[in-house]
Amino acid sequence: MNATKEQLFSRSSLRAYIMIFVLGLIWLFFHWATDSIFLTSRNLSNLMTQMTVTAILAVGMLMVIVSANIDLSVGSVIGFAGGIAAYSLTTLEYSLPVSILFAVLVGIAIGLFHGALTAYLNIPAFIVTLGGLLAWRGATKWLLQGNTIPISSDEFKFIGQGNVPQTIGWVLAGVAILFVIFMTFRKAASVKTYGLGEAAYGREVLKALLPIGGIVAFIWVMNSYLGVPIPVLILLAVALTGAFLTNSTTFGRYLYAIGGNAEAARLSGINNKRNILKVYALLGALTGIASLIFTARVGSEDHPPIKLIVLSG
Repeated sequence: MNATKEQLFSRSSLRAYIMIFVLGLIWLFFHWATDSIFLTSRNLSNLMTQMTVTAILAVGMLMVIVSANIDLSVGSVIGFAGGIAAYSLTTLEYSLPVSILFAVLVGIAIGLFHGALTAYLNIPAFIVTLGGLLAWRGATKWLLQGNTIPISSDEFKFIGQGNVPQTIGWVLAGVAILFVIFMTFRKAASVKTYGLGEAAYGREVLKALLPIGGIVAFIWVMNSYLGVPIPVLILLAVALTGAFLTNSTTFGRYLYAIGGNAEAARLSGINNKRNILKVYALLGALTGIASLIFTARVGSEDHPPIKLIVLSG
């Protein structure tokens, strides 16, 4: 049994290292093809900022897909939630925290609506969210009357365009490294605690060198330009939360069980409907957060672009 586990671990590690190696080759090719521009700190910072909206959506979409469902409407929901934030901030002149809260609550409400139709009325998620794609796009046009709402609030724009100071970036790197070291020793100690063998601290520390090196390299590259972008920090927080939910909570295990065999999950005592409702609400919250970043980056709100809808779908 131990040998089998070691073989599986070696194969998964080898696969991961090969993917990283191939990704490095692709980066080097683009760096050569762009006359040594691709791997500059400015370009990498801009690329990471641009992909945060899609990446935040991907975290929530991963959990929805794991539960054997889908959501095609996130592009339109981004436009509607962002329009709510811009409208409440400029036209209604609400405060920044209230406008942010409105966008997130709208995303959650739409997620609950989609989840309820899917889980409790047994309407296929594809049909529900395809209808939502068109409905929420129309709602955005109705809300904004086909106009663009410019946003003058620098505090709001900071969400999508700001950067943290370099010193704070290194402080965050130190905190992240300490967390990696803590988790490394905790994992090594758990092997002995559960009677699975002796704690291999040396091997676990060697494994931790790769993420620690990645943290240092990331902060160094970002600080070489303007500092770590605020949207990237939000993405990291969302990604870590998503990883924790899927790997370390019963909710995450339930999603895997439902996606693997919904009937078997139900017979084992899992409330499929409630968990599907939860995962759609969670995706709605992440969509609301993504809408804030998207709206703050462009500095205005309009009806959602077709490109974003196609990308999300």
